[in-house]
Amino acid sequence: MNWKEAYKIPSKEYKCGFCEREIASELGFAAIGTVGANRHGRHDSYEGIKGRIYICYNCKNPTYFDEDEEQYPGSSFGNNVKHIKEKEVEDLYQEARRCISVHSYTSTVMCCRKLLMNISVSEGAKEGLSFVEYVNYLKDNNYIPPNGLKWVDEIKKHGNKANHKIVSKTKEEALKILMFTEMLLKFIYELPNMLEE
Repeated sequence: MNWKEAYKIPSKEYKCGFCEREIASELGFAAIGTVGANRHGRHDSYEGIKGRIYICYNCKNPTYFDEDEEQYPGSSFGNNVKHIKEKEVEDLYQEARRCISVHSYTSTVMCCRKLLMNISVSEGAKEGLSFVEYVNYLKDNNYIPPNGLKWVDEIKKHGNKANHKIVSKTKEEALKILMFTEMLLKFIYELPNMLEE
């Protein structure tokens, strides 16, 4: 795919939301418009760059940055985890990562809570148990690393609030919960299989 009439704009480093590569691109388009500025208590307006579209040199997809430097689509937070054997677990983890990229922080936390149940079933728990029974299954069968019960309790606590209370989760909460979830997945799936690689 080639972008017609794309031109050189100021270079920008970013993580592509499509292919997840860290890149620096200078090919794209700039949107010119009226930009507002607050200078010394005075509101000024001037013609300037309102946004930019950068073209990823790897996958050729466009990424938009608005005047506040917000990226669309955003990049997924965290890392891929190798050796996840169940498609449902992998898909739900990737969904949680994508939720961060579109500022859906409550959805991220709820996905991570549900992942505890999916991981339990993936590792042998019966379907239809209560949520507490799924968490206990992970604990009783040593799927939670030493000192990791605090992570699981945090995922459970925030997930329960997101699921049962009328409260939105913050970006900081979602990032923390997703990071804990990634570490749990690495402990259960990736690390045990590294010796066989």
